[in-house]
Amino acid sequence: MKPRWLLLAVSVICLLVLAPAVALSQGPEVEAGCGTANINGIMAPGEWDAAARVRLVSYEALGASLAQQQYNLTGWGYLMNDDNRLYVGAEVNVDSIEPDPDFWQSEMTVLFTDEDDAVDDEWAAPDCDPLPGEGWANAYERHAGSVFRWSGFMPAAEVGTVGQGCLPWQEPLTGVIWDVGIGSFVHEWAFDLNSSDLDDVAPGDRLRLAISVGIHDVCVNGGECPGQGPWINEALAEWPAGLEGSERPDGFGTLRLNPCEVEEEEFVPEPGSILLLGSGLAGLAGYATLRWRTRV
Repeated sequence: MKPRWLLLAVSVICLLVLAPAVALSQGPEVEAGCGTANINGIMAPGEWDAAARVRLVSYEALGASLAQQQYNLTGWGYLMNDDNRLYVGAEVNVDSIEPDPDFWQSEMTVLFTDEDDAVDDEWAAPDCDPLPGEGWANAYERHAGSVFRWSGFMPAAEVGTVGQGCLPWQEPLTGVIWDVGIGSFVHEWAFDLNSSDLDDVAPGDRLRLAISVGIHDVCVNGGECPGQGPWINEALAEWPAGLEGSERPDGFGTLRLNPCEVEEEEFVPEPGSILLLGSGLAGLAGYATLRWRTRV
């Protein structure tokens, strides 16, 4: 083989090896803002301005009925932290509805694993014995003549059924303050980084995370409830888009907790990436030189 063709082949191989790594690093990734929120189910003006915003997009539950499919729930998720807590907020709404304040339910689920680079579409735990730093956290409030509030934590594992995890909910949701508000449906949570199930991360660390928000049995537009008038049986929204109830870590976004330092960290490429890129570019330069010499 002529030297110039050998150089071209090596250069292309180096660049092809580098390309998938670059593509993987460009998935849904966000850095949390640095700030503190008051957890009361009310997003006060300016309270979440420092947070990173992620779009919550509508999706249909598996086997959704026609009644469920006619409502699109959309909104924004908010992510920020201080030295001790991770704050997760969500504000969602359905266009052109006025929910009855006495008949509604809204919930938020935050799914997370401290494996920040999981690429095997599985959880870390081989079974449903809980591992620190991963699982499902859920909280909801229901109004139907009376008020009912519930929260829980569910371990996740490789053996968990898609969309079900390790049912039933096995543990109370500890180390988390949460509240829900109506109007636009508002959720505000604060995870204690030292006492919650999210206990393996600190400011500056990374984890993989997903947010799912739902509203259920909502009486709308002045209907006589229960039993009459229009209802929203179920409407769902999520981040990242495309998760659609699978709850597998490969579908999660990557969240970097803000170190909350004044100076920004300087990005330093990995030595392996620099070597591959340099080898590829040097090889292409050598190929071009040899080709030019053959023409002289």
